[in-house]
Amino acid sequence: MRNRAIAALLVVAILAGSGAGYLIGYANERTVASVSTTMTVNTATTITGGTPIPIASVETGNVSIGSSPYTYAIAVNPNASRIYVIGGSNVLTVIGAVSHAVVARVTLPAASNGGIAIDYKTGMVYVLVKGAIAVVNGTTNTVVKELPTNFAYGPIAFDSSTNTLYGSLGSLRPGSPFNSTGFLVGVDGLTGAITANVSIGIGTNEILVNNQLDLIYAVGCNSQGLVCNSTVSVVNGTSAKLMNETRLGSLYYATATIDEKTGMVYVSGDSQLVALDPYGTVVYNYYPDTCGPFIGMADDPTLNQVIMAPQNYNYLLVYNGWFGNLLNMYSLPNSPQYVTFNPVTNETYVIVSESLLTFKGVASTGHVNGTLIGADQFCLPP
Repeated sequence: MRNRAIAALLVVAILAGSGAGYLIGYANERTVASVSTTMTVNTATTITGGTPIPIASVETGNVSIGSSPYTYAIAVNPNASRIYVIGGSNVLTVIGAVSHAVVARVTLPAASNGGIAIDYKTGMVYVLVKGAIAVVNGTTNTVVKELPTNFAYGPIAFDSSTNTLYGSLGSLRPGSPFNSTGFLVGVDGLTGAITANVSIGIGTNEILVNNQLDLIYAVGCNSQGLVCNSTVSVVNGTSAKLMNETRLGSLYYATATIDEKTGMVYVSGDSQLVALDPYGTVVYNYYPDTCGPFIGMADDPTLNQVIMAPQNYNYLLVYNGWFGNLLNMYSLPNSPQYVTFNPVTNETYVIVSESLLTFKGVASTGHVNGTLIGADQFCLPP
């Protein structure tokens, strides 16, 4: 049985710099302020004996969203009480966060390409489609314009402090080889003009924004071939400079989420849960009671909990954001896909099969049995 624990960390900062990359538009030389690596020591034992919480016992909604040939993406605008879901088709499904019912199905100009971003101030919804970003008015549920872009398949994010949309030219599509040549590109949210082009050297499968500090986090892989060697690149959104690289070393691509209150960034891997401070320094590196991989993560800032969706098990896993220990497990009718959290309704949204399930988290903890999620199997080191 593999032992687990909050990690004792050795963080080594190494000044480094490398190559340059260019794109039509504004280009930046790839200069890294620092590179961090971690060493961990695991000492705790598996938690057993608890009973996972059946999702039906806490469920507040179950919305049919239809089938899709690809994994869904999901986003929530708590200010407008709207949930947005896309699959591999050209339809954006809009769900009421209070009614738990479909309120609109917006026809997009092309098939979706894996990303949704929201301007919480204006309510505009940005959906990455093939060859463009479709801009959807969140009030009228209509496409109002297209911003041409050559973003690759994958996530997009919106920086409200600079009105900039971020995407990648080296994104990772599930099932494809990892690509170490990557650029984080920023475009103006009104015109689509390129405003930033940062060579980050990784294929990106997650992009997060800290709007208070204007920091952008690109999470991806810095290796060629089928081994990821996961990395988090921290970019200054004001100067469009690469500030820091934190190399986490997971063999499989990582997912990530951010706590809007504390600025903490949480990153998964094949067998790890890592907490980073806003500037990319590792706070802890913890073994999350299962080898993974994880297909989605969300943060509950009200309880300071991290919600993780493992790809290979019919459970949602809830971890303590401060320390990384497993608090609760929710049993699902099938394996989960993307997951997100609404801080206004205190509801978690998770896609299971062809449905969006909504539920409120329970206050009590300890509904845990690590042997149900593979904690007793041998895992490769993170």
